[in-house]
Amino acid sequence: MSEKEEKIMQTFAVLIPKLSANDKSYLLGLGEGMALKLEKQENKVEQMKSVAL
Repeated sequence: MSEKEEKIMQTFAVLIPKLSANDKSYLLGLGEGMALKLEKQENKVEQMKSVAL
């Protein structure tokens, strides 16, 4: 894990227990949205690779 990733994890480890339930839900939705976007991008790349072959 990179130094920046470590810093992100440490920051969230301290922050999350202090958040309200609404803020936790918002943060979860944000993370899930980012994961979905990345998955779609990865699937698009895989499709392009298979078409190129």
